[in-house]
Amino acid sequence: MKALAAEMTASFGKRLSPLGISVKELTGDIQLSKQEIIDTQVIVTTPEKWDVITRKTSDVGLTSLVKLLIIDEVHLLNEDRGPVIEAVVARTLRQVEQSQSMIRIVGLSATLPNYKDVSDFLHVDRSKGLFFFNSAYRPVPLEMNFIGINGENYLKVKENMNMVTYQKCRKSIFEGNQVMIFVHSRKGTGATAEALIEIGQLRDENNIVAPSYDVLSTPEYKSILKKVRSSRNVQLKKIFEMGYAIHHAGMLRRDRQLVEEAFSAGFINILVCTATLAWGVNLPAHTVLIKGTEVYNSQRGMFVDIGALDVMQIFGRAGRPQFDTSGEAFILTTYEKVQHYIRLISHQLPIESQIYKRAADLLNGEIVLGTVSNIREAITWLSYTYLHVRMRKNPLVYGCTIDDLELDPHLTGKKRELIVSAANKLDKNKMIRYDRKTGNFYVTALGRIASHYYIEADTIEMLNEKLMSHISDSIIFNVFSLCSEFENVMVREDELSELFELEEEACLLEVRGGHTSREGKVNILLQMFISGERLRSFSLISDMSYVSQNCGRIFRAFFEISLNNGWVELSKKLLNMCKMVDKRIWSHLHPLRQFTNLKPGLLNKLDKARISLDSLRDLNNKELQNILSVGSPGAGAIKRAVAMFPRIDIDVSLQPITRTIIRVSLTIEALFKWQDRWHGSSEPWWIWVEDATTNKIHHSEYFLLQKKQANEPIKLTFIIPILSQNSRYYIHAISDRWLHAMHLIPINLSEITLPESRPPHTKLLSLTPLPISTLNNEKFESLYPFPCFNRVQTQVYHTMYHTDTNAFIGAPTGSGKTIVGELAMLKLFRDTNLKVVYIGPLKALVRERIKDWKKKFGGEFGKKVIELTGDYTPDIRSLQTADIILTTPEKWDGISRNWKQRSYVSKVGLMIIDEIHLLGIDRGPILEVIVSRMRYISNQTDTPIRIVGLSTALANPEDLGDWLGIEPHGLYNFHPSVRPVPITIHITGFQGKHYCPLMASMNKPTYAAIRTHSPNSPVLVFVSSRRQTRLTALDLIASAAADENPQQFLSISDEELNIVLSRVQDPNLQHTLAFGIGLHHAGLKTGDRAIVEELFKKNRIQVLVSTSTLAWGVNLPAHLVVVKGTEYYDPKAKRYVDMPITDVLQMMGRAGRPQYDKFGVAFIMVKQGKKNFYKKFIDQPFPVESSLKGHLPDHINAEIVAGTISTRQDAVDYLTWTYFFRRLEKNPTYYDMEEASFEKITEFLSELVDDTLSDLELSYCIEFDEEEEDKIYPTSMGRIASYYYLKHTTSEIFADNIDESTSIQDLLSVLCDTSEYEDLPVRHNEEKLNEKLAEQIRWDVDNYSFDSPHTKANILLQAHFSHLPLPISDYYSDLKSVLDQSVRIVQAMVDVSADVGWLETTLNCAQIMQMIMQAQWNNTSDLKQLPYATGKLINTFKQYKIYNVSQLLKTSKKKVLKILKEELTNNKVKKFMGVLNMLPIVTMRYDLGNEDIHPYEEMTIKININRRTKAPSNGANTPRFPKRKDESWWLILGDPENGELLALRRVSFSKYKNTKLVIEAPEEPGEYSYVLYLISDVYMGVDVKKTLKLTVVPGEDEGDDIFEGDEDNFDIFEDENDLDIFS
Repeated sequence: MKALAAEMTASFGKRLSPLGISVKELTGDIQLSKQEIIDTQVIVTTPEKWDVITRKTSDVGLTSLVKLLIIDEVHLLNEDRGPVIEAVVARTLRQVEQSQSMIRIVGLSATLPNYKDVSDFLHVDRSKGLFFFNSAYRPVPLEMNFIGINGENYLKVKENMNMVTYQKCRKSIFEGNQVMIFVHSRKGTGATAEALIEIGQLRDENNIVAPSYDVLSTPEYKSILKKVRSSRNVQLKKIFEMGYAIHHAGMLRRDRQLVEEAFSAGFINILVCTATLAWGVNLPAHTVLIKGTEVYNSQRGMFVDIGALDVMQIFGRAGRPQFDTSGEAFILTTYEKVQHYIRLISHQLPIESQIYKRAADLLNGEIVLGTVSNIREAITWLSYTYLHVRMRKNPLVYGCTIDDLELDPHLTGKKRELIVSAANKLDKNKMIRYDRKTGNFYVTALGRIASHYYIEADTIEMLNEKLMSHISDSIIFNVFSLCSEFENVMVREDELSELFELEEEACLLEVRGGHTSREGKVNILLQMFISGERLRSFSLISDMSYVSQNCGRIFRAFFEISLNNGWVELSKKLLNMCKMVDKRIWSHLHPLRQFTNLKPGLLNKLDKARISLDSLRDLNNKELQNILSVGSPGAGAIKRAVAMFPRIDIDVSLQPITRTIIRVSLTIEALFKWQDRWHGSSEPWWIWVEDATTNKIHHSEYFLLQKKQANEPIKLTFIIPILSQNSRYYIHAISDRWLHAMHLIPINLSEITLPESRPPHTKLLSLTPLPISTLNNEKFESLYPFPCFNRVQTQVYHTMYHTDTNAFIGAPTGSGKTIVGELAMLKLFRDTNLKVVYIGPLKALVRERIKDWKKKFGGEFGKKVIELTGDYTPDIRSLQTADIILTTPEKWDGISRNWKQRSYVSKVGLMIIDEIHLLGIDRGPILEVIVSRMRYISNQTDTPIRIVGLSTALANPEDLGDWLGIEPHGLYNFHPSVRPVPITIHITGFQGKHYCPLMASMNKPTYAAIRTHSPNSPVLVFVSSRRQTRLTALDLIASAAADENPQQFLSISDEELNIVLSRVQDPNLQHTLAFGIGLHHAGLKTGDRAIVEELFKKNRIQVLVSTSTLAWGVNLPAHLVVVKGTEYYDPKAKRYVDMPITDVLQMMGRAGRPQYDKFGVAFIMVKQGKKNFYKKFIDQPFPVESSLKGHLPDHINAEIVAGTISTRQDAVDYLTWTYFFRRLEKNPTYYDMEEASFEKITEFLSELVDDTLSDLELSYCIEFDEEEEDKIYPTSMGRIASYYYLKHTTSEIFADNIDESTSIQDLLSVLCDTSEYEDLPVRHNEEKLNEKLAEQIRWDVDNYSFDSPHTKANILLQAHFSHLPLPISDYYSDLKSVLDQSVRIVQAMVDVSADVGWLETTLNCAQIMQMIMQAQWNNTSDLKQLPYATGKLINTFKQYKIYNVSQLLKTSKKKVLKILKEELTNNKVKKFMGVLNMLPIVTMRYDLGNEDIHPYEEMTIKININRRTKAPSNGANTPRFPKRKDESWWLILGDPENGELLALRRVSFSKYKNTKLVIEAPEEPGEYSYVLYLISDVYMGVDVKKTLKLTVVPGEDEGDDIFEGDEDNFDIFEDENDLDIFS
């Protein structure tokens, strides 16, 4: 009971607070946030509350923290609330078994006859954990008295009972004891007290009960008396001073606590109370008296006798252990019942299970939680309940016979009968879908809502009948009052007059059923609660408290049911009502009433004046004072409240995708002042799209406006159907908390230009499959192990193998498109010596193709196949001699930008673009640019380049064909159903606002799908994050363990498994592989990924849980594919967003193995709101749109640098080569253009070019000719950005933040602030990890930006320098990404600084590069870059006067070995020396020539560099840098005195290098001292520095021949080998 929870919280809290242990109550009276629950060590709660928490998947993380569950008064199993205790215990026991994480259960109870049964139910080891103490163990002996009362009639019995009660009380008090009288109704407490006082008055004995003079004079009594007098409880005030008090659940909590305090202190002698006190508060008395034994049972509608457990519990309050040597208890009942109670107490009956009464509700809770998914699992669940224990002991009570027990010892049949009955009821109420053939249960939205909001099945049944799309407010209130949750509410005779008065005078809505009915009373009380009315009757106050505790969750359930049904008007009304009961304000009152700090007088004036919020915003203080007749403070308070009232502005952008689908992009901006008191950390909003024509909601979304996002625009994107262009759509944004906080935006579909209808698909002809022999080339035929091409390959064979036409092949995943591309390659190899370039959108896809094609085309076939990706960069010679180059779009973009200097680019004869439909995503613009560029190169060089695009089926292939220059006979766009293996698609919706709980709710259905559709065949489960791969795998293991078959997914011997596991590095993967489940994501080491792929391919493991990377990359088809969730976390948006539909299709495409399966199965698990969308459009091809518009500046800059664009018109002409231009004509609205006329397109392109060039000019990347404004020139900054593949916004950051003396710390900040790190993921809650990690790093970061990717990059780099352990595995892959990007950015920073001649900054940038490569700070010992060079070894070196690497390199090998052997083992010495011998020892000489040097004269410095140690062939030693790095150097000439850099050149060499620097001689004759630096970009402490002396003599015609300079001074673009700049 709540009363007991409150008492235990106070008691535990007091005792445990000295230990720093937090104890908190969690009941209907007191709520806790998730964080408060996590921070609390002891939670005291009620069974219902814990049931609600544990049945929600959103709170699974909280329940997993529990290690001890104490159930007090566990004998309540026999009562109405017993089923909840059974459900909680069963759930806990099953959780222990599944998670293998121990939760100790402790049951506390009164003495029971069948205590062993209860211990069996709690899974107690009887020999260790069972303790039973009977009444002989009472600390205070108890005398029990049974008194029978007779009388002529009911009134006489009542009178006699009062008299006997008085006599027993008088005797006990006279002996100096306190008395507790237990009655059975709240009304009876006051009536009994008044009757006893009346008898006392007649006998003139009230002074016996009243407090003595000594008590009255104490300050404690006076303090309590003062509180009683201020109480609203009239009865308590009336009787308190006479030594009486009352106590029942209908009293206010503070009044109950006041009475308890007074009784404990001895200020009350007689306490008249209900049984709540016996169960709840530990308040003993010497004498306890039960007055009457009849209690009203509202369910049965009659009076019944109280049970033995209640009697024993009440009797247990008799006798105070610290004060009494005995206690006495009386039970006063009618004469005929005395013997009944004597027998009942002497021979207690065993307690029985009551779970069958609530089987439907509890079963629904388990189904929604995911712990039960079929009849078999439900029977298993029942075997953990008390019912299972008692059915076998006392079968007759549960409708079983002894014969049933003999035939079925576990009574499985009876359990099945109970489950089937409950399932049928739930199915009838649409709370589950029950498949009677298979016995499977499927969750429905209605069932999930009922479980989450603790709504009973009977209520749902009523709602299915009563709740409709168009009902009035009064009917909604009536439906609420009919809920079965209120069936125990009684209408008492003494309440009727007040209820009538309230109905007539205070109710704003019609009360259906009138004040005399149960539903009428509930309706009235709900209205009074909202109105804040004060009630007189304490029974009404109590019932209103009950209604108020339940109304919030019930209205929320109503709202979600309505929203799920798509009912617009009803959803608005219900959301309003949810807020009305939360705020206790009627919606017609002024919105500012929600600010409780405003004075009532002000609010009343606002209500009367009826001034809207918009008007209040427009009024100034003076006007407000005049209108409302208030003073300046009042007007100021109103203005402040108006400023804080939640308000948002929404900008809508519409992009038609097809004629029936439109993408809606919302830009949301907060327009209110945030204050934590009113808004907390976030403000929830509902966004939904209404179709006013059909009154349906097409899309709804729960959106959290976070405090940290309040000052920046937030983007939301979703897709909705277009039923008709005449439909009227509205976008609603409605606050979930605040009344009247809403925003409405109409959408005019008639003004939108919809794209044209798509042409029909290419028909798959019924052709005889062509044999491999048609290749007519034995060498070619040997490549393929199968005899014939499939139907798709046969149909395109002639085009691909016998023509040179460009081609597009659109076909579903798994239809053999790769071989189609290979046919084009074979055609090229047969006829020419040109190169093939294969462009894959992901490194994983390129890696898979490399593996396949090296095996196929390398070796005996004789073709050189090379990879060009961020992970692997070949040298220039390899690229020149390669036959097949496999690359990513970014890499090829970087390479082809300088195609004129790279001859191999123009030797490409065939370009295969895989997954070309990805043009529409973020990386699409790069693909678009390189295709346009290759076509341009072909045009310029007269070398035909054949382009082959491979894709899934598209809705607009003709646009792609037009752009790629494809003739009709080269365009193939097959229907999505054209697959060698047909696929069955199941789409399941799941309810949930939060991502992690939503994902958790999908785990059990995933397991069920595996067991049903692919019990023995391979299964791929796709999730959106690395963390989810692990969590999903662990849950699948737990489900398999619950099925008592934990290794069902494993097909490998223990010996072989142990060998495999010994090779696996990732601990999570090691764990899951042992159960036959693999993990696959980019964060795994290459070796681990290879092991997993091999095991899955060979069917050694059955299940592979992967991120979407696998769908695009590795070709590992499976019989069953489960797409577990279609959302992923977007760090930019700081929220979960929908995956591109192309990703979902690609994942689905992995279902069905051509060689093994007749069909494949795909399960797509989505949010409930997205289910209809996926059902409707999953098998429809989508058009590919261009995303070039948003990324234009960087690509235009590259073309300006390349010389392709030199005027504005050139830029416009360049755009006409793009796919963007093709789609602009076909779908203008998508690109924010009104119509597709020639004039509009010309105007649109001109504006777009002007905006783009303006952006580039602001970023210092271009400049315009002063005379010819149309002429454009690239700046050095623009060249650097293009060469190093940087965004133009990064150039602006460099220009604004780098100067002549920027420190290393500031340069690191600049590096991390670049736009290249915008996409570094900051996942959910990672800001907390960043904050913790920031405490350990050397340099401070912005404390308000831990959720920023730039701050995270800074923290990761500093952690890299300090060798700090990172908090989670994802951070290691994030660090790898940061380091990958950093090289080209730092190189660019060097060149930017050098270009303006800043010596100090350039040298600092070079130091940062060394810090990155060696993972150490620049001011720590450079000896640390050697293996095992810890502090101890470095100190040893110092003893030998060796302080740095330079001195160590000059030390003899013999001496070094001697030092090392003192500290290291032989193996470590060998490794140390191996690295030391790799370090470069470089000498440098220069030659100025013999001629005189004159002012302004061009002078050449010849430089000879000699490396005395052999350069390693496998790259430099950079153990903490994730990629191979070859040595490279900066050769710098500087004037340190003036801080000027005169020349810089990048050089690389293995042994010798002769090079030169050309500079302009100083303008004045004289002696000059410069410094020549040779700086490594890898190692610390190996740099070479030489002073260069220079004498300038006067010239004959000084100043006439002024040298204009030579760009060779800053030869920053020389070294073509250094291609890793295009990571």
